[in-house]
Amino acid sequence: MVSSLILNDTEGMMFMHRSHDIIGLPVIELKTGKEVGRVRDLLFNERWQYFGLLLNYKGVFKQGRYLKAETISAIGNDCVLISNKRAISYYHSPDWIALFAGPEQLKGKPVVTTCGRHLGFIEDVYFQEKPAKIVAYELSDGILSDIMVGRKTLDHTHGAILGEEVLIVEEREPVL
Repeated sequence: MVSSLILNDTEGMMFMHRSHDIIGLPVIELKTGKEVGRVRDLLFNERWQYFGLLLNYKGVFKQGRYLKAETISAIGNDCVLISNKRAISYYHSPDWIALFAGPEQLKGKPVVTTCGRHLGFIEDVYFQEKPAKIVAYELSDGILSDIMVGRKTLDHTHGAILGEEVLIVEEREPVL
């Protein structure tokens, strides 16, 4: 499956990735050609910007490892490339939002509008590397609805509020 899309926008070409296609990819150090980990999750900051990649655990203590977005050389369909394994950072108390990991995970979070309309549950996130930001959400209404009518895509809005239990977005035109 292709992990990225190229779309035209007002500024020219926009390169966009789907998070589910990035998770599980090997991370390769360009200097040695050695695999230094695998992508476990995507990280976003409180301003909804793509922050980096959470890597799988290595070792006994399972200390978290991540790559900041600016240290990543390339995200391809088959692997993530970094120039040097020194780009890997370790964290103690994360200040980010992840798709799957942590207390503020996005996957499965209900999405409602400011008018009280339920749109679905976050199933996936589309993001672009430069500028680093969330572009859209893939929403699900459950497996039966996914099979019968497919999933919906919701463009990310700057006024989105990530609450403890739901993502609140402004009421707009109908979701595709």
